[in-house]
Amino acid sequence: MKKTLLSTFAVLFVLAMALPRDSQAQGLVNFGLKGGVNIANMSFDDFDDNSSRTGITIGAVVDIGIPMFPVGLETGIYYSQQGTTFDITETVEGMPVSMDGTIKLDYLTIPVLAKVNFGPPGPLSPHFVAGPYAAFILNAEEEYTIGGQTESFDISDDTESMDFGLTVGLGADLNLMVTTISVQGRYSFGFTDVFDGEGSKNRVISIVAGFAF
Repeated sequence: MKKTLLSTFAVLFVLAMALPRDSQAQGLVNFGLKGGVNIANMSFDDFDDNSSRTGITIGAVVDIGIPMFPVGLETGIYYSQQGTTFDITETVEGMPVSMDGTIKLDYLTIPVLAKVNFGPPGPLSPHFVAGPYAAFILNAEEEYTIGGQTESFDISDDTESMDFGLTVGLGADLNLMVTTISVQGRYSFGFTDVFDGEGSKNRVISIVAGFAF
């Protein structure tokens, strides 16, 4: 999986270097990197005692602008750590027993976002993004800690291989002539059940920053 991820990033950067320099200079197509933090959780139909899992997200991005028009397109490929955590206490033979658990879901995520710039002209350009995403599962594990003992289980066979959903967010680009610095806050909500028949959906808040050239 790691080799596949690195190969995908490499392809994007080869394409970036292959673009004509005059096209990039005009700012019509920009390539770059973004990374940040995921605050991920899952919603269930009949369970609400779970909490968020904090992970990372990092990716290669493509930003496509339209001259003299405030709407563009942002896409790319991200490695995204998601899932949820939970803490359950049960009484066994009159004694309370606590169990901490983590569902670890790692995805290769491809968002296709419409990007709408707003605000007065200038080097700082706030924007709104919205659009669908497709995600492909890379790793699925369930980890339990009971009485100081931790065990992990592969749950790939119980997990759907793909997730589809919608991403919305706000951000700002700072144009420094030779590069553009970007910061975004996003919220992604999945439409596909992670586990079949359990009403389990991904919910992710992402804070990302990066640069484009």
